[in-house]
Amino acid sequence: MIGAILGVGAAILIGLSDLFGRRVTLRSSAITSSSTMQAFGAISVLLSLVFWPGTFSGRDALLGALSGAGFATGLCCYYLGLTRNSSAVVAPVAAVLSALIPFGWAITRGVQVSSVALLGAALALLGLGVVTTTKTPQVPITTGVQLGLLAGLGYGVGQAVLLDIAATAGPIAIASQRVIAFGLMIPLALVTNNRVMAPPGSKRWGLLAGICVSAASIAFFQGLRFDPVATVIGISLFPVFSVVVGRIQYQDALTRKQAVGIACAVVGIIGVVAG
Repeated sequence: MIGAILGVGAAILIGLSDLFGRRVTLRSSAITSSSTMQAFGAISVLLSLVFWPGTFSGRDALLGALSGAGFATGLCCYYLGLTRNSSAVVAPVAAVLSALIPFGWAITRGVQVSSVALLGAALALLGLGVVTTTKTPQVPITTGVQLGLLAGLGYGVGQAVLLDIAATAGPIAIASQRVIAFGLMIPLALVTNNRVMAPPGSKRWGLLAGICVSAASIAFFQGLRFDPVATVIGISLFPVFSVVVGRIQYQDALTRKQAVGIACAVVGIIGVVAG
């Protein structure tokens, strides 16, 4: 139960980061928004070490850095995919794969999963796929699928390696994760001729988004200590909350199929918790 709550909480925080981050995007670009979020996320996690210092471990810090590289790779490939194909191609592949990798990793590590939880996980992933899928564009999709797979692989590995980090080293590992992720976003922004930080007047939104992102990492890591499977499935629902935020705050279109997908995802996570 606690793992599911923390996982869903992390997904909600990611949705809130979209709420604030998109305000930066409107003033600059998606890459600048992401880079700004990573920067403030790294700063907020580093500041949290004052209150939650943890125990330093070279191995766990390295795993945190690997996690950050995974997240940065996922983000870079995702945005590159959006320049080649529609999000209708890239997002479903990336979102589902990013959930399946840590879910499968948890099972291979001997985590006991009931049949009810497995059914719930399958239903949640199905709902996730429906939410993030829209009409297929009438353009070649090979490149979009490939980049979506790479993005999902990056996100999935970034989440999966956190399973091997000791609880006492959590703060150090998460700080390492965020610092590396921001460090890798800098060359991406420069190569694509985008600002690294948000322009004047929108930095406060980047700050709020960064705080949400770092809080999501902390909630996700803590959830893994209680129930890895429920936590992984919980955070994989972040596209659901992103869709809701987009619909309420930015008047994004919400199709009937997406509404059904949200319902399936909610029922699925309830099944994971019940199992």
